[in-house]
Amino acid sequence: MCRSHRVRAAALVVSIAVWSLGDIPALAAEASSNPEVVRQEMIQYGVGANLKLRLADGKTLKGSLVFLGEDGFELRGKPKEAPRRIAYSQVTGVKPARLSYRAKGQPDAVEARRTVLGLGVGHHIQVRTTRGAEYHGNIQTIDADTFTMLPDRQTSAVQISFSEVQVVGQNLSTGAKIVIAVVVVATIAVAVLVVVYVRAVDKSF
Repeated sequence: MCRSHRVRAAALVVSIAVWSLGDIPALAAEASSNPEVVRQEMIQYGVGANLKLRLADGKTLKGSLVFLGEDGFELRGKPKEAPRRIAYSQVTGVKPARLSYRAKGQPDAVEARRTVLGLGVGHHIQVRTTRGAEYHGNIQTIDADTFTMLPDRQTSAVQISFSEVQVVGQNLSTGAKIVIAVVVVATIAVAVLVVVYVRAVDKSF
């Protein structure tokens, strides 16, 4: 079997495997494409936020939010670039460019809140405050100045002010770790199958 045929065969097997893995619902949640929902999300993050967008055509964009209008907004990709006008109807997903925050000097309550908003209610996170307290648990509510989370193995929620957040970021739950482990094992299995398949095809010629 010629090299090009082997490559095509391997690519076919890998493509099928990747397509199958993409169907695992735990890997990514579908975002709403409702323009009004997108607009409200943008308002929550506010002008100045560094965002990552998923568009209806499948493309992704990163940049700083510089303007919010009724039907659309403007995003600047780089400091010296002209902002790009985008309609809310073009967007299917909005997240902060980074889903972690670490204070540099005094805490920045705005950036801490943007990070918590991006992680979202129900997400398992880790938080360290300026008082030295550290928590691992799930976000319950997000308000203008504070958020509440239920620490692991506790029955009472704690309320944390964004102005006292030193560090906040995602902390993978046991379920998420299991999903990642399954995907890693499946990927390795696919690689082995590709090698076995190509060798079997070679022997048949």
